[in-house]
Amino acid sequence: MAQADGIVSNGSGAAVRADINNQLAAVFTNHSGTTEPTTTYAYQFWADTTNNLLKIRNSTNTGWVTLRQLDGEFDTLPVENGTNSAPSIYFKDSGTDSGFYSPGTDQVAVSTIGVQRVNFNAATEVVFNDTGADVDFRIEGDTEENLFVIDAGTDQVRVKNLNGGPLAGARNRVINGDMRISQRGTSFTALSLNTGNYTLDRWSTGGGNNTAVGTITQSTNTPNNTFEYSLKLDVTTADASVAATDRSHLIQSIEGYNAVDLVGQTFTLSFWVKSPKTGTHCVAFHNSVSDRSYVTEYTVSLANTWEYKTITVTGGLITGGTWDFTNGAGLRVLFTLMAGTTYQGTAGSWLTGNIQGTSSQVNVLDSTANDFFLCGVQLEPGSVATPFERRNYGHELALCQRYALVYAADATYSTPHVAPGIANTTTNGAIFLSAPTPMRVYPSISVSSASHFLFGAPVNGTISTITATATASQFATDSSQMRIDVTGTGFTVGAATFRCNNASAKLTLSAEL
Repeated sequence: MAQADGIVSNGSGAAVRADINNQLAAVFTNHSGTTEPTTTYAYQFWADTTNNLLKIRNSTNTGWVTLRQLDGEFDTLPVENGTNSAPSIYFKDSGTDSGFYSPGTDQVAVSTIGVQRVNFNAATEVVFNDTGADVDFRIEGDTEENLFVIDAGTDQVRVKNLNGGPLAGARNRVINGDMRISQRGTSFTALSLNTGNYTLDRWSTGGGNNTAVGTITQSTNTPNNTFEYSLKLDVTTADASVAATDRSHLIQSIEGYNAVDLVGQTFTLSFWVKSPKTGTHCVAFHNSVSDRSYVTEYTVSLANTWEYKTITVTGGLITGGTWDFTNGAGLRVLFTLMAGTTYQGTAGSWLTGNIQGTSSQVNVLDSTANDFFLCGVQLEPGSVATPFERRNYGHELALCQRYALVYAADATYSTPHVAPGIANTTTNGAIFLSAPTPMRVYPSISVSSASHFLFGAPVNGTISTITATATASQFATDSSQMRIDVTGTGFTVGAATFRCNNASAKLTLSAEL
């Protein structure tokens, strides 16, 4: 071991030679010693024999930088602990605030731009985002960019295949958002667009004062292979002049039981739209009686082109105003088609009153050339739109049948049995229906025509035509069992059957919101 000051003093030959030898010994042994050299220089080596470390003087000659361990079978490289903003090991071209450091005993962490991302700690845990910063964790697949995502900003976990698959859970509060179910029919013509008309299951027109007329169909024009159908509105009578009280929209009302947890909770609406108009369109959210409204805007960039849109309502529903969080209309979702000044307001906050759009809302009903399409509608808790939740057909149908149940004949067999019954007299009887799912409330009942049905006793073949519209008179408490009274002529007293007598026969039970 040797240390020297790096200066050869003047002297006799032997003395100078000894001094040179001492200086060379110090260099060759890296100034090894139990204490640091008394005279130091920038970039000078020192073999610290007390701690068995090889060190180098820093560029300013103010301290030592440890390079490596000198003892043991395998050489090691001890470094200072460092911090998240000044890690002990960093990469030259990535900045000095990104690299590896130790936040504590038996811990190793990774930081980038001064923020801890991962911490491997002594508790045998791997902790991501231990400091609580808004840092996401994401795993990419071969073809999927966001296969697994932990969104630290929203405290949500998203798994691509899970969120879009059968184990996704009941996220979507919109029923029949993919427009697959249409019990009432697939085409609805001559619809006044200033009033409510239910068309595809759970979807209705709505509005007031406008003179537009349209046809709604279950269309096969869809944005991609995920969807089989869309809702198509074809404007057949235009209203090009929007008066102050004109308004029109497509609407779905969400039952209160399915909306109550959105109070104070951010939620996101996502959907596919194909509009004949470019520019600003609006979606409005209303409470039960429309005395509170939240209006949002979305922009259509290309006319007659499918575009995907997302809308987030930060903070969710409020408690001010009149809300029904039982089996009434808990939340109404309006896709605005036109809105006069009386129904216009500012986007982005809850407003008092019935507001359906902003002053920028385009008029989708201004031409008979206009076709408006809607598909893949999803409303879910959280600030992130996940892939559309596709429920199996039977499940979706059952959800729809809580609000509407249609018994209809078909073109190939026009006389199927609908329900059993009993004839009390030759002119009065009752039929008994069992709904496949409890309906929201006791339904209203309508028939295509009384003449489309027969009522009689198949035992002796006596079947009579109904001469009066069936009316509901008695229901079970769970709204799944019901009795319908009928009148007619020629009934045979006793057991009877209610059946279709026409390919157009249709019996509709409605418990819509």
